[in-house]
Amino acid sequence: MVGQRNEDEIATVIRVLEEFRRLDADMPIQYALSFLTIAQNEGLSMGDLAQRLDIAQSSASRNIAALSKWHSFGKEGHELVEAHEDPRERRRKLVSLTARGKNLIAVLKSIVAGDPAAMFNPDKPPVESPAARRRPQAAAPALAPSASLR
Repeated sequence: MVGQRNEDEIATVIRVLEEFRRLDADMPIQYALSFLTIAQNEGLSMGDLAQRLDIAQSSASRNIAALSKWHSFGKEGHELVEAHEDPRERRRKLVSLTARGKNLIAVLKSIVAGDPAAMFNPDKPPVESPAARRRPQAAAPALAPSASLR
C-alpha cells in the first residue's frame, strides 16, 4: 500500500514536470522553480527571489526574463510572469503572475489534486478555485461618465 502511494506521488510529480516540458521542451528546472516560487509569493522582488532560490541576482533576472513576455536572448518568452517597478523603491522590480501564469498554476493544482484530465491550455482564461467562486464579490464602483474621459 505504501509502495503504491509513493508511485502515485511520483507519477504526480512527473505530470507536473511534463506540463512545464509541454510549455518548453528545453525549460531548465531553475525556470520552473522560479515560476513556482513567484506563484507562492506574488509581489516578490527579484532580489528576494534570488535569495530564496540561492542563485545570483543576474540568474534571477534571466529567469524572470525567460518567464516574461520577452526572453533576454531576444526570443519570445513564456508570458507567465511580469515584473513591475516597486512604487516605493523604483530600482526594485516586483514580480507577479500573468493571466497565463495563473492558468498554469490552476492546472498544476488540479494535477496535484488528482484530476486526470488536467492539461495546460495557454489560450484559456485563468481558472477560479472553488473557494474563490464561493466568496461574494464586491461590486466595482462605477466610473462617472466624465471620469472616463480624463
